Amino acid sequence: MTFGVPETIVSDNGSQFRSEAFEKLLKQYGVKQMFTAVHSPQANASERVNRSVISGIRAYLRPDQKDWDESLSKICCALRSSVHSSIGTSPYYMAFGQHMITSGSTYALLSKLNMLDDRSLVFNRQDSFDLIRKNACKLMQLKHDVNEKRYNLRSRIITFAPGQEVFRRNFKQSCFQTGYNAKFGPAFVKSRVRRKLGNSNYELEDLQGRLLGNYHVKDIRQ
Repeated sequence: MTFGVPETIVSDNGSQFRSEAFEKLLKQYGVKQMFTAVHSPQANASERVNRSVISGIRAYLRPDQKDWDESLSKICCALRSSVHSSIGTSPYYMAFGQHMITSGSTYALLSKLNMLDDRSLVFNRQDSFDLIRKNACKLMQLKHDVNEKRYNLRSRIITFAPGQEVFRRNFKQSCFQTGYNAKFGPAFVKSRVRRKLGNSNYELEDLQGRLLGNYHVKDIRQ
C-alpha cells in the first residue's frame, strides 16, 4: 500500500498467487489478476529484473556462497539508480522525478553548485515530468518494435480452436516417492483446448475436462 493499489497484477502460476487468501486480497482492492502461461517466464516482466539481480549477486558471491543476501540492498540500489536503455533514464527518476543521491556527503557539494534542483527541468516540475514519461514511452515502444521484428524473423503463426485436441509439453517432474522418472516420460501429452486467452496463450484441459492451466503456443503441438 506504500505506492497505492495497481489496476492489474501479472503473476506466474505459483500456488501462492492462486491461493484463496491472495484472491480475497485482490478482490478486496478491486485488482485484476492475469496469469502467465506455465513455464513461460518471458511473459513476466519481473523475471527480467530477477535476472539482473542474480547477475549482481554473482558479482558479490564468495566461493563458499555464504552471506550473499547481505549485498541485496546495494544491488537493488544500483539497479534503481542506473540508466536503463529502454526508458532513457533510471527507474528511480521515473518514479520520483529526481535523481537518486547515494551518499549524504553529496548534498553539500550539490548545494554549493546550486544543483539540488534538477537543472534539466526546463518547464515546471510536473510538465517536465510528463515530458520525461512520454519520452520513456516512446523509447519503450521503439525497443518493443525492434524485439518484435527480431522475434518474428524466426517465428510462425499457429492457431488452435476451442475443443481441438492437441499435444502439450509434459512438464511433470521426477518424483522419488511415486517412482516417476521425467527422463522416461512422454515429451508431449494429449490435451484439449478450452479457450484462447491471447495471441499466444491457450487455456488447456485434459481429456476428462479437468483444467490444466494456461499454456504458451510454443509448448503446444497439433
